[in-house]
Formats: sequence, C-alpha cells, structure tokens
Amino acid sequence: MTRHSFLLIRRWAAPCAAVLMLAGLASCGGGGGAGSPPAAPPASSALVAAAPGDLAAYFKARQGPGGAQGGNAAAASAALPPGGTQPWAGTPVQEAGVDEDDRIKTDGAMVYALHAAYTVDGQTTPASLSARRRQADGSLGAPATVTLNPGFTPVGMYLPAGLSRLAVLGQRVGHDVWIAQPAPGAQLALPAVPPPQRKLSLDLFSTASGGRPQPVTRIEIDGALVGSRMIGSVLYVVSTWTPDVTLDPLPGIRVDGSVAQPLVDERDCYLQPANASPGLQLTTITAFDLSAPGIARRSRCFVGGVEALYMSAAHVYLASARGYWVGGDAWVAVYPHDARTDIHKFALQGLQVDYRGSGEVRGHLGWDSQKKPLRMSEHQGDLRVLTFTGETGWAALPAALALPRPVASPATLTVLRENTARRELVPVATLPNSRRPAALGHAGEQVYAVHFAGPQAYVVTFRRTDPLYVLDLSDPADPKTAGELVMPGYSDYLYPLPGGKLLGVGRDATPDGRVLGLKLVLMDVANPAQPRLLASELLGEAGSLSALDFSRHGINLFIRGAQVQVALPVRVNEARSFAAAPAWQGLARYTADTAAGTLVARTPVQATRFDGSAADGPRYARFDLAGERSVQMDTGAYYLTGGDVVYAP
Repeated sequence: MTRHSFLLIRRWAAPCAAVLMLAGLASCGGGGGAGSPPAAPPASSALVAAAPGDLAAYFKARQGPGGAQGGNAAAASAALPPGGTQPWAGTPVQEAGVDEDDRIKTDGAMVYALHAAYTVDGQTTPASLSARRRQADGSLGAPATVTLNPGFTPVGMYLPAGLSRLAVLGQRVGHDVWIAQPAPGAQLALPAVPPPQRKLSLDLFSTASGGRPQPVTRIEIDGALVGSRMIGSVLYVVSTWTPDVTLDPLPGIRVDGSVAQPLVDERDCYLQPANASPGLQLTTITAFDLSAPGIARRSRCFVGGVEALYMSAAHVYLASARGYWVGGDAWVAVYPHDARTDIHKFALQGLQVDYRGSGEVRGHLGWDSQKKPLRMSEHQGDLRVLTFTGETGWAALPAALALPRPVASPATLTVLRENTARRELVPVATLPNSRRPAALGHAGEQVYAVHFAGPQAYVVTFRRTDPLYVLDLSDPADPKTAGELVMPGYSDYLYPLPGGKLLGVGRDATPDGRVLGLKLVLMDVANPAQPRLLASELLGEAGSLSALDFSRHGINLFIRGAQVQVALPVRVNEARSFAAAPAWQGLARYTADTAAGTLVARTPVQATRFDGSAADGPRYARFDLAGERSVQMDTGAYYLTGGDVVYAP
C-alpha cells in the first residue's frame, strides 16, 4: 500500500472511529425507509412526503429488535476570470456561478483568511479570522484579527459579492452515537456517558467598516456538515443529524444563543422506502439568504445519510451508497461489488428547495470525500455520474471479507434524466455497455481523477501506469471513449485550460507502480481521439505532499490569456524515503503556456523546513499543510501559511 493511499484511507475513515469502538464491523452511511426495514429494498429510490408523526415513528421502529442507530459517514475546475477582466483568481469551483467555501478569500481590495488553532510548547494560538488591505504595490497592510469561537473548528468561509458580509462555517468536534447489533447471545457494552453529538456553526460578520470584520450573527445547528455552496446571496448548507428519539427526531437551530427551535418542519421532510441501510440519519438542506434582514432561511429534509453533494446553477444532487462496511481497525473500507448509490435531486430558486426525483446507479463514488462531488455533473438537464465498480479498494482486504467476482470495468459512467411524472432519475445510458464493452480502466486499477467539461469528460485510473480516458458525452444516449493516453504515474485532479489543454496534478510512479514524488503534467486534448503529453514537472521524492491531498481547494489557477499561473502549497521530501528528513514546505509555482504547450517551474516560496529534530513538532503544528491555501492577483500570490498570509510578487 502506498503512502498516498494510506493518507486517503485515514482521512476517510476518521468520522467512523466512534463506531468502531462499539463493533468490530458496523454499517456506516446510507439512509432508511418508513417503518421496519424490508427484507429487500424496492426498485424505486424515490422519496415520499412525511406526514406528521412519521419521522418519530420511523426512528422508533428502527430501534426495535434488529435495528441500529447510525452515524455520519461524511466528513474542479478553477473559477476562471470571465473574459480575463477579474484581476484575481478565486477559489477553485466545480461549476461557474456556484461558489464554494475556502480558507482564503479576496474581493480584490481585501484579503480575508481563516487561521486554524495550533499548540506549540503548551501554548495554544486560537483560531482566528484576519483581514488585510492590499496596498498599491501589492503588499498587505496590517491585519485586523477576530478570534473565533474555540468550541468550533473553522471549515471555510464565503464572501458574497456586494453585500459587505462574510460568512464563516465551523464544525464542533464530536461523534455521532452508534448502537450496533451484537452477535446472537452476546451483550453490547455501551459507554456510561454518550459522546457529544456534532454541531455546526455559521458566524456572520459585517465588512462595512473599512473591510474590517465585525460580528453580526451567530447560528448553531445540530448535526454534521456535509457541505455547502453559495449562489448569489443564498448560502445552501447540507447537514446530517443522528436523532435522539427519546427527545425530538428533528435537529435544532439556535440564533445568537436563543432557545433552540426546530431546523425543519416535519411536513417539509421525506422518507425513502427503498433504502434498507441500518443507519439512522436525517439529512437537511437549509437555504440562508445572507442579504435579507434577520437572515431568512428555509429547510427541507429526508431520512437517510449523504456522502456527497453536487450543485449546479439550478439543482443540488445528494448521493449516498445504500450501505457499506468499515473494518474494526478503521483501516479497511469495504464496498460490495454490487453496491448501489442513491441520488436525490432538488431544485433551487432562492430560498425555495423542491424535491424533483431520485435515481440509483451501480457502484459508489470512491473513498475520498473531497473527490466524490467531482464524479457528478449536470449538462443540458442530464446528470452524468462516474462510479467505481471495480474490486480493489485502497487496502488489501482480509480473507474473511473477500468479495465476489468483480464486474468487468473499474469505472462505470451512467447518464440519468429526470422523469417528472414519476419523480425518478432514469438511466439513459451507461458505459461500458453491450455496444461499447471496452472497460474504463485496466484490470485491478482504481479511479483517481474525474473531470466533466461540458460534452466531454476526463477519467484517470491507475495501478502501474496512468491511463487518461477522454470520453465523448455529446450524445447522452451513446457515450463513448474518444481517446486514451498512457503515461507513468497518475493525476489526482484535472483542470481544463484554454486552447484545448488539460493540467493534471498527482504523482510520478515507477514502471511497476511504486509511487514517487509530486508530478504536474500539461496535456493537449484538443483532438479527443489523440490526447498528447506536452510537458511535465516533477517535485520531490516519495512521500512529498500537496494541499490537494487534503482539499480539492488546495490549488489556485490564475488565467490570463494563454498564460496560466499555478500556485500549489507543498511539503517536499528531499530524501528517497518519505519518513526521512530533510524536507521543506512552501508554495510551489508554475507557469503553463497554453499556446506554446510548455509548463515551467517558477521560484517557490519557502515557508519552513523540517530537519528531523525535536523542533519539527512545533513546526508541524503551526504549518499544517491541510489548511494552506493561496489566491493570486495580477501582482503576485497571497499564501496562507503558519498563521499568516505571505505576499509573493
């Protein structure tokens, strides 16, 4: 197992750790149905409206004999300057016009940054929000800093255009309560004091006073944050809640410390009869209008968990595998070869959130929560989904968990179309199929990167080499593979660039599949039938990391005509063993010339070094690569690192 694979497993498995203290094998994720679970789920995955009392009855029924209480399984293309007129590059987003939370934001005049808490020599520096004005020469003025609530870990923030407001999302560390069904005759020991359930926070600040943030409103919501997006002034927050049926099955919301109110009305909720997972969860979509006085809001919910959300300009799609398993040591994730994933579609218009329909696809969205949204894409009303349908996980499976015979292809593309009369997302086509049986990926490979770009899609699979597949989706009823490019290593993320070019960021590898250092590649995909490798850049030895290993927002692309400036926080191992020193951490920078087809490394910005001494501990605490970000403007880069924002011309 490679070091890269280990990191992904650990990050994915962490939310389920509380489960594993109670059961050797526990179900994680999924959703539910009304009353006791049926022996086999119906074919339809559609939701049905809940009547008063339905939710409480459902959850109480699921706690009967054979029932279980469940917890959370859930934890791009760059935003291109329209017409090249915007003098800065914002957060990488999957869909134009749909903003995503990030740790650093700018409006061109101010640079706002979220700084995580860290402890050095017993002294804790609390999490904070800083604001710094950009000077005429590009440098930054003195920071104005606000200390954030120490009970919550800041996740990301939004800076809605023209509102003089800033919104910060946070998550309180905690665990959902799990009760697993013991073996016949066995007794299940429960902790004397149940761990606290999770809460998420939304802190609103005014930036009207010279850009300096001033607290306005604080909102706390019961549950765990699945994800969020913002369209215009409306912030959409998706959260999951594990209900305590002895009290109230609905999550609560508190505004400025007031008494908790129900986050959602039961009449605005849905049940899902098809999902037979033993997990007990409630998923809520809450829309907040950040421009309205008092922060107007509205919520919808359904019974079931969510692994990933994808949002287009008009719809949100929520996906969840019907059930999967986590090994008792939290190292092994097992999806059965015949796993199914449910996808629920909701229409969005301001605060209005309306259920449209549901569908299912074969396979699952993978193990990495950061990549799951990228495997869905809406185009001309159809939803395209790329699922993992192979036999191989991120680690070797114990013999007792050996899976049945795998399906032919490691990846499957499914095109879904809404049937409004039946409230269904109906499959229009799949790939591979009987007419086009060629597999997406070679035997034993895993899906590493997926990017949809209008009528095309790019897929990277890897085991020993990196096959890049270019998919032609122009006819949704007949998707096909247009071309394939094989090269060493693999790409974790793909970014279409002007002039028919494609940037890949991932790892180099030896011919036998041993993973090496970081690798950036520039490819020509203007002719989908003949993709070509134009240039590549290597950085560091095995064990080197980038911010993309922790967040899909870890990269920043500033596009001006044919010139693309790439900024990527990295931790570069200079030795051949990933566990050995020395190493340096900083902002790697590159220039991709899409006209000339070149990719050139620029001088990096070094933030700190690691030498293997005892001093490395405090350095790792302060310079947490997972939280490092950057934004770029016409004068240079602004690099969030070590509790500060560094300007690099």
